[in-house]
Amino acid sequence: MLLYALLSIFLSAVCSFVISKYGNMIAFMDNPNERSSHSTPTPRGGGVGILLAFVVVGFLFIQNHAIVSIVGCAGILGLLDDRFTFSSQLRLFIQIILSIVAIVFISDSPPAVATIILFLFWIVFTTGTTNFYNFMDGINGVAGLTGLVGFGLLAFFAFFIANNKEIAFMSIVLSTGCLGFLPFNFPQAKVFMGDVGSMFLGFAFAVFVVKLSTSLNVFLCLIMFLYLFYADAIVTIYCRWRNGENLLQSHRRHLYQYLCNELAMPHWKVSSLYALIQLILGVLSLFAYSKGLILQFTVLGIFIIAFIGIYRVVKGIKKVTGRLT
Repeated sequence: MLLYALLSIFLSAVCSFVISKYGNMIAFMDNPNERSSHSTPTPRGGGVGILLAFVVVGFLFIQNHAIVSIVGCAGILGLLDDRFTFSSQLRLFIQIILSIVAIVFISDSPPAVATIILFLFWIVFTTGTTNFYNFMDGINGVAGLTGLVGFGLLAFFAFFIANNKEIAFMSIVLSTGCLGFLPFNFPQAKVFMGDVGSMFLGFAFAVFVVKLSTSLNVFLCLIMFLYLFYADAIVTIYCRWRNGENLLQSHRRHLYQYLCNELAMPHWKVSSLYALIQLILGVLSLFAYSKGLILQFTVLGIFIIAFIGIYRVVKGIKKVTGRLT
């Protein structure tokens, strides 16, 4: 496991450094616009190191080459999107296809009505998680820190509770890959993760959750490891839908973006706060899991109500600045 972690950190850091220095030469540049949370052109695609670490370690040391290949395809899609910028519709279509392939491979249940319903749910869940992670990658450090925490918690659960060493090792690779990327993105960004990192991590997280979810208890526990991303994305989507906005159009309406752009909080503070809260929620989720479904639903309900309340209070605070950070 130490070998996997060190190799992942090394590959991720080297690739992040290379993209930060030479990204402009291969057209991997993120130019700011009215929806951006940065003010200067910055190379993107630094997450390619996390993808490379996952593929290299996966094929050399982890025997489940099928999952490595399927999950890796999501990273390749993100890499191509970073370079050529696909339409939202095309990107979503390919994500759904990848989700179907992943669920078909993972599922070993016989055909039945309940199985079909669950199959459709997993497709929506996997595609949604892929996009939610991508949506939340909008300020320095938030995707990397959350990946470090979320996949670290996932690795702990897979290794010590589910006894699934393959998922544990793959999660360790992704968690430490985020660690290798962070020095180049946090607190100041020399390179952005890009879709190759954020879509890839979201898809990987969803696939691992599907693979490990042998019961409702397990599923409720695991989704809490990425709770803030789910909560921020879903509540923001609902608010935009209620306001009649085009949900496929880029925006900066997420809570973390409001904190940075409108309330002028530094990126590193918001990202650190999200990661710290996510770690606390993850530990609480592990405790609730050990006590049963009733406590899990209770904790989940409290977290949902708390986030909605905080979201409304923060969004009600008057803007203090409109400048980019």
